[in-house]
Amino acid sequence: MTMKLSFTPTVESVETARRLDLLLVSGAIRDPDLARRIGRLAEAFQSYASCYPLPLWAPGLVITPEMRGQTEALFPISWVRAVFELLLKRGCRFPPLLSGSYLHSSASWLDLLQRLRPQIIHADPATTLGELAEDAQKRTRFLFALLLPHHFGGAFDRYPGQSEWLGAWLGDNLGRLKGRIRALDSACGSGEGTYGLAELIAGAGFSGKGSAVHGSTLEPIELFAGAHAYFPHDLDRARDFRARIAPVLERADGIEMEFYLDEVGAAEGEEYQLILCNGLLGGPLLHEPGELSRAVRSLASRLAPGGVLLAADRFHAGWRQRVPVEALRTLMRENGLSPLEVPEGVAGEKAGKAD
Repeated sequence: MTMKLSFTPTVESVETARRLDLLLVSGAIRDPDLARRIGRLAEAFQSYASCYPLPLWAPGLVITPEMRGQTEALFPISWVRAVFELLLKRGCRFPPLLSGSYLHSSASWLDLLQRLRPQIIHADPATTLGELAEDAQKRTRFLFALLLPHHFGGAFDRYPGQSEWLGAWLGDNLGRLKGRIRALDSACGSGEGTYGLAELIAGAGFSGKGSAVHGSTLEPIELFAGAHAYFPHDLDRARDFRARIAPVLERADGIEMEFYLDEVGAAEGEEYQLILCNGLLGGPLLHEPGELSRAVRSLASRLAPGGVLLAADRFHAGWRQRVPVEALRTLMRENGLSPLEVPEGVAGEKAGKAD
């Protein structure tokens, strides 16, 4: 299913619930094939438990290499992964992007158990799968925890050097742009940077009338979380997020905001005077030469004359272990951008002047 999905931000509960129904199946999942596979997995787990020579998993257990190896030999994570993926696909109205989740990065079922506590509390995955099939709220919390774990995003102001430079640039260009700007936070994740960008633009004096800040991502759950400050698996994060963005959403003259589904390397898109693409270019998730070149070309093509593209990355080890900064600057030059000196990350300006 191909989705053309976009949301204007809101934290109003009734509207948030209505929109969530566009993404997720409500109620119990009654699927004979799923039920059969859960049953077979339960049998496989009982066989594993009966011959596993070490202590079975319980909360707080320290996993040793021997435990991991024995579990993988007797009860492979691939068996578990296949049934969880089937359940989540049945519960979503879109194809969930699970390849980057713990379902694929966990070395064994024991590792997945440890990573997804407290969403999973049973050693037998069939028990958890049965509960998730029956209870839509539990299923929603599990899906959000899987695709938005605690260490993904979860923080505003990740790039203070970039923000300081950007605040000065916005102030310097307020007159040239006649108090109106269109800005994009590409690969926005759960939206912290998008709201931060809106704060900077409003603080620089840009008018709400004629100005817009958009956030785009390839993942619908990220998109929904950002647009609605919705983190059902982490209520503290949701509370703090909503408190931070309240001034942005409550301004009577607020800048137009929208979150939409989009790929960084998309060939076409709207034109912007400012584009951020943090935590992606040249980093662990996007460093293959062909894909990286395509992404920079696409972003550059969406800049208006005189517009600026900025990128910074602190996820994992940052981009320096994958793609040198100078290589990113070279890609910018090849796509018509003149590199700028910035205190954090890289930046490039498109030739020409705004209309």
